[in-house]
Amino acid sequence: MNTLRYLFVLPLLGVLTVLFTGCPSGGDTTGDVKFKRTSNEVIIHELSNADMLNPVNSTDASATYIEANLFQTLLNTDAETYEKYGLLAVARPTITTIEEGEFKGGMKLEYEIRPEATWDNGTPITGHDYIFTIKSILNPKTNCEHLKGYFNFVGDIIIDEANPKKFAVYSRTTYMLVEEFSGYWVMPEYIYDPEQIMRKFSIQDLNTPEKRTALKGNADIMKFAEQFNSEKFQREKGFVAGSGPYEFTSWETDIKIVLTRKKDWWGDKLAGTRGFDAKPEKIVYQIVNDMNTATTAMKDENIDVMRSIEPKKFTELQENNDFLKRFNLSTPVMFSYIYLGMNMQNPKLKDVKVRKAISHLLNRDEIVTALYYGFAEPTVGPVHPKQNHYNNKITGYDFNLEKAKQLLTEAGWTDTDGDGVVDKMIDGQKVPLKLEFKFNAGNDIRKEIGILFKEEARKVGIDVEIVSKEWTVFLNELDNHNFEMYCGGWVSSPNMGDPYQIWHTTSSVVGGSNYVSFGTQESDMVIDSLRNSPSEEVRTAMWMRLQEIIYEQAPYVFLISPKERIAIHKRFTAKTYAARPGYDEKEFILNLPAASTEAQAQK
Repeated sequence: MNTLRYLFVLPLLGVLTVLFTGCPSGGDTTGDVKFKRTSNEVIIHELSNADMLNPVNSTDASATYIEANLFQTLLNTDAETYEKYGLLAVARPTITTIEEGEFKGGMKLEYEIRPEATWDNGTPITGHDYIFTIKSILNPKTNCEHLKGYFNFVGDIIIDEANPKKFAVYSRTTYMLVEEFSGYWVMPEYIYDPEQIMRKFSIQDLNTPEKRTALKGNADIMKFAEQFNSEKFQREKGFVAGSGPYEFTSWETDIKIVLTRKKDWWGDKLAGTRGFDAKPEKIVYQIVNDMNTATTAMKDENIDVMRSIEPKKFTELQENNDFLKRFNLSTPVMFSYIYLGMNMQNPKLKDVKVRKAISHLLNRDEIVTALYYGFAEPTVGPVHPKQNHYNNKITGYDFNLEKAKQLLTEAGWTDTDGDGVVDKMIDGQKVPLKLEFKFNAGNDIRKEIGILFKEEARKVGIDVEIVSKEWTVFLNELDNHNFEMYCGGWVSSPNMGDPYQIWHTTSSVVGGSNYVSFGTQESDMVIDSLRNSPSEEVRTAMWMRLQEIIYEQAPYVFLISPKERIAIHKRFTAKTYAARPGYDEKEFILNLPAASTEAQAQK
């Protein structure tokens, strides 16, 4: 599916469909209030550091949101009409079916980059930069395994000899997301590959399995990848650079990331054109790894924007009249879900009956009311009920301790020594059913979910240890399958997405986002059919079947689909949306009340 990690993120912000939700709550209650700050600087709360600021290699959501201000994609999606449009590209590509030749039966997508588009050094953005970006993804040694599978469709890219801003992408197949992924990020070759190393290799070299495998030991391939993967291109000023309206200024670990509006941005020539408004002079991502501290800072007007506010605190803010004079609150719908992932390769969790037993141990209604204060609804699978390909025949696993006990017994787990924990002989040794539940530090709701799970699991003889991990450590341990259970979340597009990244076994268990090692021969076949079918009816049927297989195999305990909870300072006019992060900070317009304007003038 088109997903964002929040937990993690597939870095495709420019490709995600975004929904407009209307006016935020709070109304016009500014009156004669004086704002603490009047600068055109947006301070946005982040719970943790971004993993990096390389749009190809990064995998977590906060990185993607920041990168969307530094880099641009060929295509974007309108927030209100859901229509794709050209961002770096003049327009959407001309798409034709290939009738003959090497890629017969595939698709040809013809693009043109905007004539105004230039890099920060004044050189034009061309098809060579696009090809470089695609090659950097296909390089077998770059750290973007989560992306490589999405670009299997690329057979070749040919630049127009008369105009290097024009090029054609040749797709081997009728891949369902060929337009979305062909309209990906474009990175400056002159910064990320100044020696033009990747020009030595063709698309066919890099995207043919046998040739790609042979290239893993190539000296030039390794040299480029070592540089591209290095910290320099993740967080150093001058080496994190794109065509977007903001430049990377600084990163103080665990404190803040700062972006500054470019003085001579090429996009200013297109001001007023869809996708080319960048209002704030500075954007600061303030890192506060404690929600209580962050909420206090926001109340003190030291933070302008905060998302995923803890539900209890959000209800308190809704009743705080003084706070509502300074902030608007919004609760847009989210196409997302929270889940518990179970490592299917772990000996204690290999048996599907154990996973199903665990799926019966959480009261989703209690999570909605007690932890989310009504800002959520129970969910049973990876597709949101409002999406057309949702399988409404799946009822999910109810909260049922007796059923859980029965399934554990059927799987051979009984308490043989009377210590209150069920056990079983595995490889000749008695193993108690003790499970480690991991969550990312600072996320109090996931901690509370762990506490609820621990209490109910204890009643059926499962001993649960709750363990918090710093964000980057948490991600690394999931990437390496170093967990028994974890609490995570996925965000998707409202449209039908590609399930490959999360649910396929090939390239997704190792290097992708299939952390739980889910997959059967049938599920892989269903995903492959879904991805490459030109028929929406067939794709819908395949998604329906995939949901059934996921339900039968129980790799996740699907919990709830939350509503977002956002606060934005009233000195900015801003809209909120359904897709994460729920707003576009580039759109924020400074709009000060008269009292604040007068106070500023007196300084």
